[in-house]
Amino acid sequence: VDALEPAAARSSAYQVVLNVVTTPGTSWFRFLVLAPVVVWAFRTHRARLGWLLVVAGGSVGLLAVLVKDVVGRMRPDLPHPIYSSDSLSFPSGHSSGIVTLVGLLLIAFLRVQRPRIRVVSIVGSVLLVLAVGWTRMALGAHYPSDVLAGFAFGAGLVLILAAVFDANPPPQEEHPEDSRLLQQQRPGEERA
Repeated sequence: VDALEPAAARSSAYQVVLNVVTTPGTSWFRFLVLAPVVVWAFRTHRARLGWLLVVAGGSVGLLAVLVKDVVGRMRPDLPHPIYSSDSLSFPSGHSSGIVTLVGLLLIAFLRVQRPRIRVVSIVGSVLLVLAVGWTRMALGAHYPSDVLAGFAFGAGLVLILAAVFDANPPPQEEHPEDSRLLQQQRPGEERA
């Protein structure tokens, strides 16, 4: 943080870029992006996915604040702070928020994408997560351990809730009318 923040403090243009790039980690951005996906999930009869999106997307911010209160770590104390907040530092809410957002979007859409698009989606998601984490340190808002803990917290929340909601069912459960096409033919059986 001591190495990153002074460069941002010297350049107002760099601060603007950092503030724009950090935005996807905010709660309002997460809700803005996930709201149409929730509607799509319920309209296409993917209720488990819809509830995962609602619960994970809606709870990550509150849960991060609860963990911050338990840990009680203060934000970095810098001579020329760019970012100021009265909230605590560990874990980074922006970092947990962006991992939750991209994790939920990958669960929702990765399986319906073509293989090449999947690679682009995964690489783009990783780069976005890393960029948001970088901004939190460069703005002087968090220590690296806060950012890493935020990443782990968001990923853990998505993975646990995806298992609880069983939100990524096998294709034959997602589209029962097509299940016979997805099942493997057993030796000696004729195709229907």
